[in-house]
Amino acid sequence: MIRISLTYIFQLAQQIEPLGSLQDEVDIPMRDIFMPLFMAETALEALLSNSVFATQLRSYFTLGHDLLSQIKKITSKIDSPDEPVASFQLYSVKRTYDQYKIALLAELGVMPSYFVMPKGGFDTNSLLENGWLIFPDSVRSKVPEALFDLGEAGKALAFDMPTACGYHLFRATESVLRKYYITVTGNSTHPKVRNIAVYLNAMRQKRLGDEKVLSALDQLSKLHRNPLIHLDVTLSLDEAIAAIGMARSVVTAMLAAMPDQEKLT
Repeated sequence: MIRISLTYIFQLAQQIEPLGSLQDEVDIPMRDIFMPLFMAETALEALLSNSVFATQLRSYFTLGHDLLSQIKKITSKIDSPDEPVASFQLYSVKRTYDQYKIALLAELGVMPSYFVMPKGGFDTNSLLENGWLIFPDSVRSKVPEALFDLGEAGKALAFDMPTACGYHLFRATESVLRKYYITVTGNSTHPKVRNIAVYLNAMRQKRLGDEKVLSALDQLSKLHRNPLIHLDVTLSLDEAIAAIGMARSVVTAMLAAMPDQEKLT
């Protein structure tokens, strides 16, 4: 996923649109047209060589390079601002630009572009860029290994993939649970099978851990996590948001019982 700036397209249009208004009936001194040619040349260089659109907008690509080449033939060979630019050169630039504009607009018109709508009360930018912000800030220092899945859960929710959101959400919760297990059992050996139910059983047998936390984990596992392992089960958007609420509650309680990452052995 690459974030793009919508203002870039607007600025690009501002920089190259003057090519369509070039006067091509007579020869014109370079000083009168240097600035629009220079601005268009700079914009086209960036678009065709360095932008994220370079490999995606294809049908306009050859025309774009043709247009850029024609502009450079003028700007690179004129030595004096008073030197006239031949009208046929300006005509060629103007007509190529007209063709280029049609091709570029056609490409932009069918380019897959989407607006990501807010989900629940969550900020879209936070979901896409910092999904872990859904959870307490202490998760960064106490269970940094959970950050990847929390980030992916946020992206999945933003992009209307609630089942994927649930998958990453439960992976993150289990990462926190493993650290919680180490904390309350004094660094005991992990169970061979590492899922929520097995950890709960191990802590209850040892009579360790806060029973409120264990009960909340048990409920989360039975309501959301366990059904999700079956291939025919999917989460709705509302179910994914509900799972986030439950997971955040129990993760907050587990984090409160843990020392910071650097204090763990």
